[in-house]
Amino acid sequence: METLRTRGWAKALIALMMTLLALVAAPSAAGAATAGGEFAAQARSAGLNDAQAKSLQNRVDGYLAKNHGTQIGANKIALTGGELLLTLPGEQKARDLGAADAGVAAGGCPYTYVCAYKYENFTGDQMNLFDCNTLNPIGWGGTGSWINNQRSTLYARFYDINANLGWTSPGGYSEDRHAPWGWVYYLSPC
Repeated sequence: METLRTRGWAKALIALMMTLLALVAAPSAAGAATAGGEFAAQARSAGLNDAQAKSLQNRVDGYLAKNHGTQIGANKIALTGGELLLTLPGEQKARDLGAADAGVAAGGCPYTYVCAYKYENFTGDQMNLFDCNTLNPIGWGGTGSWINNQRSTLYARFYDINANLGWTSPGGYSEDRHAPWGWVYYLSPC
């Protein structure tokens, strides 16, 4: 008899815990759904069809899995030391869809930032980094490009897979239109 009563209490306790978990998770899921809806609307307003918007979101999800940032736009991720802008399907240069002048392709690097581009000649997905002494994972292979648009006394630092400093850029303004990303695993703007 004791075991039947104990099992009954255990089942009731589990049911209560599951109900509480559902109540706690519901607002989080609703917030995520709202954000996802906003990002989908942003992608549609940029002219993307459903397949293109899904492809873009898949790329965002891939970066989030590696870089542990926070998605803040259809093609924008906030990182610990900066931000990542993804190119839209069919475009060569990244642009911020949430910016006041979102219709103009960015491709430029804001002053006081170091910007890394997935591809050569400042094209492809773009990292805009500003936080000194932060090792930002790059995760790109092949040949890309970068701009150091900081003061002349600030140097971008490129690190290998073991977080060993491999190379330091000249002070700002400096750039490399054909930079090898194969050995670079982390980048710190200063």
